[in-house]
Amino acid sequence: MPSLKQMKDMVIHEVTYFERHNNSRFTVTSRNIPRWGTWINYFRSVPYLYKWSREEEALLPKHYKDRCIEFMRKEQVPVHWRPIQMKYRFDEDSGERIPVVNAPIPVIFPKECNLGLWGGEGIIFGYYKKNVPKKKHKLPTLPRIWHPMLNKSVLYSEILDRWMAIDVTPRALFLIDEAFGLDFYILKTHEVDLCSKLGMTLKREMLLTLANKSFYPNDTVKQEKIYNKYKEFIIPAEEAEWIGLSVDEAVEKTKKLNEAMNPTKPLKEQYLYDLCQKFQVEIKH
Repeated sequence: MPSLKQMKDMVIHEVTYFERHNNSRFTVTSRNIPRWGTWINYFRSVPYLYKWSREEEALLPKHYKDRCIEFMRKEQVPVHWRPIQMKYRFDEDSGERIPVVNAPIPVIFPKECNLGLWGGEGIIFGYYKKNVPKKKHKLPTLPRIWHPMLNKSVLYSEILDRWMAIDVTPRALFLIDEAFGLDFYILKTHEVDLCSKLGMTLKREMLLTLANKSFYPNDTVKQEKIYNKYKEFIIPAEEAEWIGLSVDEAVEKTKKLNEAMNPTKPLKEQYLYDLCQKFQVEIKH
């Protein structure tokens, strides 16, 4: 169990302490809280936000706003920690049954994660305490930063028929292999777990290509094969073109669509039209 100072730091100052574990890279000790109903004051970091004013809300379509709200409310799949499945634990000293609180580790997603595929990984700031049995005196608790290991990999998209050099993490490569390809990984993974603007841009391009059936125009056999392979992900093109857009881009797109549907007429043309109508009425009389 953490000391009183560590517990205070975890609850008040949002500090996370780690210790070694045999089955994983690290495990957090702050998930067992001695008091019932006590939650660690943690924040959820996201690589980008969806915020709009009331005027912008009236312009944006409903399906776009629903996707944005779902992204901001949905919890990410645990990547840097393992939730405890049991609901209660027994205190070693008193034997009291205490509820187990699964508190996610605070993870920082920098802007650079929008330029690659990190597989949900981020940067963690915390403290690390070494355990050396041979030494009699206790070693101090040291600060440490855990950051993902990035590699430049060349990936192929079957739908887009394109090779791309992307910064990825080993976890992202494992997830791509687990999904049997980049296309399945991008299309199956939720926006919360992608945590990447690049990933959402690729998803928008893939969905638009599937909706318009604009892939492999010279090979009809392969086009039908790819279409049947990914047809479960097909959505209307009117919705696909909004996926992954920021609020500013979505508002600008809405304004352009409104201007195209209701074009503004210059006043000089309107005045000229009114003047011609007036002359025609005078000639008739």
